[in-house]
Amino acid sequence: MGNPTMSAKLNLFPERRFESNFPMVFWMAGLWFYLKSFLYFCYLYMLGLDPTPYSPVAKFEIIYFAVALLPAFILGIAFWNEKAFASTIGVIYLIIDTPILGFHVLRMADEGYLDSGLTQFLEIGSLAMNVIVLGWLIGSRSASKIRTTSSGKMK
Repeated sequence: MGNPTMSAKLNLFPERRFESNFPMVFWMAGLWFYLKSFLYFCYLYMLGLDPTPYSPVAKFEIIYFAVALLPAFILGIAFWNEKAFASTIGVIYLIIDTPILGFHVLRMADEGYLDSGLTQFLEIGSLAMNVIVLGWLIGSRSASKIRTTSSGKMK
């Protein structure tokens, strides 16, 4: 039989995230990565509705969103379970993802898909959320390193 404590260690929606001392940056990053995985699933669906043959850029986006979907979901789980590796991998993921998402938004605008206010809000909003969460994660990591360094010098 499996280890019964293993399932308690990794939970899709842990109760701990509602405690007042849960790190807000981990809460927000976890939520964003969960939403990002769903968003990429939606992008795949929408790109699949484009008439064939697909342009090389659309093919690249289909492959990228298909590959990026699973790590985003896993990072959402990791952040909400306060895994130490999540912060570093999340920053790396967003550093790679943000420019690609930016080019996706520019392509959508160039092809006339951002005419709807809702589409503009969702596409540009997702790009803005990437930048916000990336900045917050970098700032949080920097602040924790400063606290660790300064507390080590005070001893």
